Amino acid sequence: MIRKLSTSTENIIEYEVDDTLTDEENKEVLDELKTVINQYGKIKILVRLNEMAGVELSAIDDRLAFAKEHLSDIEKYAIVSDGNLTEYISKLADKMTQMDMRHFAKDEEKMARSWIRD
Repeated sequence: MIRKLSTSTENIIEYEVDDTLTDEENKEVLDELKTVINQYGKIKILVRLNEMAGVELSAIDDRLAFAKEHLSDIEKYAIVSDGNLTEYISKLADKMTQMDMRHFAKDEEKMARSWIRD
């Protein structure tokens, strides 16, 4: 399940993900992100991942297609979680893409929000 957080503003979109993100939810999120990109040009994203957050396999193709098309439109991407794998992936993506991606521990969410708004 995914829900948009009330702390989202204009081109800064924040989500919380619990359990597995369904294909339908994934499409809704990607459509919303495309709309915000069309309106503002560049976006910033913060995602709070809770325990065992994941994505249905059918949603991965959509995410890869979105990334290929819009990677340069994402200015900053903050991931808030306590997972070591998430931290590793965010460091790798930061080095391999134009997007500035950073991982923050759950107790650093205020810091993540401050960084994303900078």
